Amino acid sequence: MLIGAGIQIGSGIQVINDIPATLPLVTTGLQVNLASAPASGSTWTDTSGNGRNATLQGTPSYVSNNGGGIRLNNLNFTGTDYISVPYNISTTTVTVEIVASFNPTSYWASIWGNENYNGGSGHIAYMTNSTTINWGRNNGSIGSFITASNSIRHWTFVINGTSTFLYLNGSQLGVTGSLGTAQTSYVTTEFLFGARHTNAGTGATDKMNNSSSPNYPVFYQMRIYNTALSAADVSQNYNAVKGTYGI
Repeated sequence: MLIGAGIQIGSGIQVINDIPATLPLVTTGLQVNLASAPASGSTWTDTSGNGRNATLQGTPSYVSNNGGGIRLNNLNFTGTDYISVPYNISTTTVTVEIVASFNPTSYWASIWGNENYNGGSGHIAYMTNSTTINWGRNNGSIGSFITASNSIRHWTFVINGTSTFLYLNGSQLGVTGSLGTAQTSYVTTEFLFGARHTNAGTGATDKMNNSSSPNYPVFYQMRIYNTALSAADVSQNYNAVKGTYGI
């Protein structure tokens, strides 16, 4: 019987607990897993097993720090760089997880988007200023205050029907929000990181940016689930990656 790490029983036999110190990433409901940024080329391989490889749009750059990431070289929201994924949110339940550094200086600045604003369809997360994140339905989002920073952070956006949760570095920000009405209309274009669709629901606009090139946004890891991760799930994923990024 396993008693625990470092515990001795009987005649001095040491029994080692075989539970790993850090649990692996949650995989239930995992639809897209962009975990290892490409050092070259324009394809970011999806390792979820679903084959939804991302495409690097524009002229982004690879950075080698903290295991590697993709830098979006956008001076303002009209820049050309973003990341597209052949996936669409199609239910009222979704979790979007991102490890990234960003502190935009022109707005809107999109963290991720899969929506048609004019059509009232889809979901989005964006910043209207340096200390406010809005997320949820494209025309019915929730706002949350954050501290402006260029540091690498672990963000988890959870939408479960009308309920919304935002986690920063494994801890929930604020209280549970409500969209009032759950989204029931979806889009069939593509999922975007670092951008959102135009108001007509096509193409890309409102790029994540910074007016100072040393502070360009960098995306290190991204995951999309078709389930609502629990607080314990979010903590598990955060603990699995925090050592790589010193967060």
